[in-house]
Amino acid sequence: MSSERPDGSARRGVLDGVRIVDFTERMQGPYATQMLGDLGADIVKVERLVALAPDGSIDVRYPEGNPSLYSSMFLAANRNKRSIAVDLKSEAGKDVARRLIAAADVVYENFRPGVMDRLGFGYEDCRRLNPGIIYASASGYGPDGPYEARPGQDLLIQAIAGLGAMNVSATGRPTAVGMSISDLLGGMNGAFAVLAALLHRERTGEGQRVEVSLLDSAVAVLSEHAVHFMNSDIGEPERGTPMHAHAYIPPPYGFYATSDGYIALSSGRQIALISEVLGIPDLTKDPRFASYALRDENRAEMEEIIESRMRERTTAEWLEEMVPRDIFAAPVHTLREAFSDPQVLHNGIVRDVQGPHGPVRLVGPPYRLSASPADVRIPPPEHGAHTQEILRDLGLTDHEIAALRDQEAVA
Repeated sequence: MSSERPDGSARRGVLDGVRIVDFTERMQGPYATQMLGDLGADIVKVERLVALAPDGSIDVRYPEGNPSLYSSMFLAANRNKRSIAVDLKSEAGKDVARRLIAAADVVYENFRPGVMDRLGFGYEDCRRLNPGIIYASASGYGPDGPYEARPGQDLLIQAIAGLGAMNVSATGRPTAVGMSISDLLGGMNGAFAVLAALLHRERTGEGQRVEVSLLDSAVAVLSEHAVHFMNSDIGEPERGTPMHAHAYIPPPYGFYATSDGYIALSSGRQIALISEVLGIPDLTKDPRFASYALRDENRAEMEEIIESRMRERTTAEWLEEMVPRDIFAAPVHTLREAFSDPQVLHNGIVRDVQGPHGPVRLVGPPYRLSASPADVRIPPPEHGAHTQEILRDLGLTDHEIAALRDQEAVA
């Protein structure tokens, strides 16, 4: 995507001029601030003075404690940021953080509740430094409550929120979503809330506190499942067969095996057409499948009929017949196939950037803005790569910066 205007001048992101002081680690918080950075905000990532974990073990930035390698987690959530390394436990380091906050529009943190208060950078502390500050806190379970002190981590949240129960296998075993879904949703929700807070401040001049949690984000994504469960007597969802993909939608809806792969079918209103393409008797005429409720009751039998026929031909062969007839069908891709899919390539969502130690491929912003495009402007930064630059922005002289380095307050 071009980041230039027709006259050759640079296009500015919609958040150009907004400064965010980023006290986040791992995925939920960094993903949120990255989204805001994609929109043009100046993200100042405040990092620990020493990049490796205290015991030298696996760290978010460096897998296996090796500074010559960067983790996929770090690369996926830290583009469009400037890095400054600060010792937040030293008074000189705290003073640097205070200066950053005083000059910022937003503070974003994702420590456990209470940690920022103990460091002297809680919401009220930051309000005293900057009355108009927007202060975003991302936590596992929320700022208070019975789980306040528990560690919040994506897999644990999936379990508590019921996501595992929504992915029950044919054997009845709950299964986690194969990605950090609560982290990503928490990040998206946090970025969305910060945008709302920025708009509120623009209209009223008033800053505010923003709170987002992994748990609320995971519960919210249950969406129609939650509403259906809470407002009916249907009870807990059950999965009768391994190819079924939705707790409350009867077949054909799921991944069905072919002779060389799988096809996704979402075709409850196309059963007669699917029967015709498959060359089997019209399933709408079968009394076992004559209604929505009966298809749900007899889903195992219906899915077996469909899949036993689909196994006789390849994925490509079936799609050649289904796609021209506008049947809701798609190949089930591997990651390699997904990233070579012609539509994915056409959309240009994959971006090639120069990473800290060579070329890196990243997934770019998943949307387009015609007048103020989001873009990858800065690759994921090296630890403390912008310390000098950021401190100069705050008005410190090179002599003062050198003194801070000598005190090991910054790196």
